[in-house]
Amino acid sequence: MVTLELLKESRLEFEGNFQTLMSHSHESQARVDDIRNHSMRVSNNIALLAKTLLQTDEEKHIAEIIALFHDYGKAVLIVQGTESPINIQHNHAALSAKLVQQMEFYSKLPSDVQIIVHKAIENHNKLKLGKLDNEQQNLFARLLRDADKLDILEASYRFFKEKNGLQPIITLDLLNQVDVSEKIIKSILTGKTAAVEDMKSMNDYRLLILSMAFDLNFKYTFRILSEKQLIQKIYETLPKRDQIIDAYRAIKLFVENKFVASN
Repeated sequence: MVTLELLKESRLEFEGNFQTLMSHSHESQARVDDIRNHSMRVSNNIALLAKTLLQTDEEKHIAEIIALFHDYGKAVLIVQGTESPINIQHNHAALSAKLVQQMEFYSKLPSDVQIIVHKAIENHNKLKLGKLDNEQQNLFARLLRDADKLDILEASYRFFKEKNGLQPIITLDLLNQVDVSEKIIKSILTGKTAAVEDMKSMNDYRLLILSMAFDLNFKYTFRILSEKQLIQKIYETLPKRDQIIDAYRAIKLFVENKFVASN
């Protein structure tokens, strides 16, 4: 049973672990702090989704745990400073899942819950969620993916529009040019989330963020996305070229159809 006491224990371990992650680099420390704040916002997002999608307090406790720890491995990799941005993007979820298994609260979780936590965290950054062992594992994995993407969209908009927050680490090597990748456009026009490997410019990243809408899972997620107008707001930071307009229309139509279906 995942009791409130056990949830509180996981919160304390979350705070304690981040407090011990100290970097000699001011920039790296700022990124660690940013990951902690992102994790807290994802926790808030998953709590919103849980109100309509989960039935028991225990399920809601599990959802909060996976949200809190999903990016812990990214913070560790940043402090270590040995990985490239793209390797951090690819490897942090598996490391997060491994590190959570070593935490004190984790050993007190029921064995089936341990697997749920591990699988949800391990799979949260994959381009496409594969088939998991059962519906419960699949449910929590999809919840985390939706909650995470909602915050990525909102945080990215704040950075693009207001220069509020840190530049996403995955974009540090990207060119600041108008051109966009044909592969990114093709992915969007075929209704798929774009791949990190296909990015060449900051505009590619903007489009990739928008394409995350294709991978959202729940009606309530689309409701939040539509109410906050996140797709439109990020689009407004892009140059208005034919390819970009076509890509935006494809995403906008997809989101609108999902939103209408939720009413």
